[in-house]
Amino acid sequence: MKNVILALSVIAAVSFAEVSGDIIEGYLDQIGEELIYERAENEFILIAEAEDGSSIPYMYILVDPEMEGCLLVALTPGIVPESGTERTAALETIAQLNWNNTWVKFAIDPESGDVSAMYTFSTEDGLGYESFTVMINILLGTVDENWEILSNI
Repeated sequence: MKNVILALSVIAAVSFAEVSGDIIEGYLDQIGEELIYERAENEFILIAEAEDGSSIPYMYILVDPEMEGCLLVALTPGIVPESGTERTAALETIAQLNWNNTWVKFAIDPESGDVSAMYTFSTEDGLGYESFTVMINILLGTVDENWEILSNI
């Protein structure tokens, strides 16, 4: 009985552990050596290497222990025009993409017009490696599935 209580206490402590940049860094390291990223405190930029050797950022991750949340943002090729019928068409396309996608939502930077895909989730009860990697895969898969549509915005 004593061992059961001890085991439950350990599980409860792990389940309610604060999610930090160190945890996310450990998860990114578990994904594999081919994953390149830069870290600044609780913020991460995932980087792809182009054929010419240049670095291309493709995802931003922010973990906020105080807010008990994690934000994943995948960059896309989409840029919404500043005005005109092209802007209206682009905004309608973004609205349709948001309607079609349950988990991932597309957003527009109001200053640059850049379109990104994002997912935010609570870390109130902790964050497991499997959940984290599934959401990264869903996010990147959604961008990949809609690459042509996003490229034509």
